[in-house]
Amino acid sequence: MEKNIHTQSDHSVLDAPHIRTTALDSGYSSVNLYDQVDSTTTRARELLMDGTDPEREQLGELSIYASLYQSAGRGRLARAWTAPPGACLAASIVVRPHASADPLARELPEGSYHWMTLIAGLSVVDIWRGYGVDAALKWPNDVLVDGARKICGILAQLAPASSPFTTAAILGYGVNIGQERAILPTAQATSLAAEGDQSAGEDPTGVAHELLGQILAGLDRRISSLVRHGDAMSAGLLAEAEAALPLIGTRIALASPTDASGTPALEGLALGRAPTGALLLRTADGHSHRIDAGGVLTTGIPLTPVHDTKEKRANN
Repeated sequence: MEKNIHTQSDHSVLDAPHIRTTALDSGYSSVNLYDQVDSTTTRARELLMDGTDPEREQLGELSIYASLYQSAGRGRLARAWTAPPGACLAASIVVRPHASADPLARELPEGSYHWMTLIAGLSVVDIWRGYGVDAALKWPNDVLVDGARKICGILAQLAPASSPFTTAAILGYGVNIGQERAILPTAQATSLAAEGDQSAGEDPTGVAHELLGQILAGLDRRISSLVRHGDAMSAGLLAEAEAALPLIGTRIALASPTDASGTPALEGLALGRAPTGALLLRTADGHSHRIDAGGVLTTGIPLTPVHDTKEKRANN
C-alpha cells in the first residue's frame, strides 16, 4: 500500500497515520498527503495519464490525495480557487469502479458517472448538517448554506485509466473550514468558522481530520451502493439527491457549461433528476430537457405544490 507524504513547507500538516488508518478502514487503496501542493486534482490526473500500469493499479477502486494548502486550485471553467494555508481542506478522490473487489459489484453504465458529482456533494451535505449548518446542494457542484453562501465546491472530471475500455472519475473537494468572514473572497462565500463553529476557527486542522474521515466514509458507502445496484434509483441516490436539492419545483435560469459570464441560456421549471443524474427542466413551451452540465444562475418561487410537481415529473 503506497502512501506519499510531501512536507515542503511550514503550513499545517495533516495527521498522516490517522488519515491513512481512516482511509484504509473505509476501503481506500492509496493515500497521498501533501503539506503543500499545486493541486490535488492535478497530481491525481498526472498519475492516471502518465503513470505506469502497475502505478495505476495501486490506486485500487478508491484513492485519496489531500492537503491543507494548494497553490493552484481550480474550479469549474478554470476559475481560481484560493485560500489561506491551513484554513481549507483540498482533497481529490480517484474513483475506479471497475477495480472493485466486491463480488456483487456490477459494471456501471457510462451515464452513471454523471452521479459522481452529486455523490460527492451528498457526502458533504450530511456532514454539515451534523454540525448544525443548514446545507443543501446547488446543482451541479456546490454546497450552500441557507441557499446562498458557498461552503464547499466540488469538481468532477473523467480521466483515462488503465485501458481504453475503463474510466476513472476524479472528485475534487474544496472545503472552507477556518476562514473568518472578513477574509473570505466574496460575500457569497462562507466557512464553518464563519457560520459560528468555534472549533473550526481554533483548530481547523483537527476539524479537517474529522471532516476528511467522514467524507471518505460517506463517499465509499454511496459509491459501493451504486456499484452493487448498478443504478442510482435502486441505490437510493435519486431520492437522496432530490431531497438535498431545494431547486426542485422552482423556476430556474441556467448558463451554458462553457459560459463564464453567467448569461442565461435556458429557463424553466426544475422537475427533478433523471436516472442518469441529469437535471430535468421544463421550458415555457412545454418541452422537457435533460441537462447534463451547466450552472444554475437563479432560482425562483415554487410554481406548484410538491405533490403536483411529482405528478408532472412522473408524466414527463
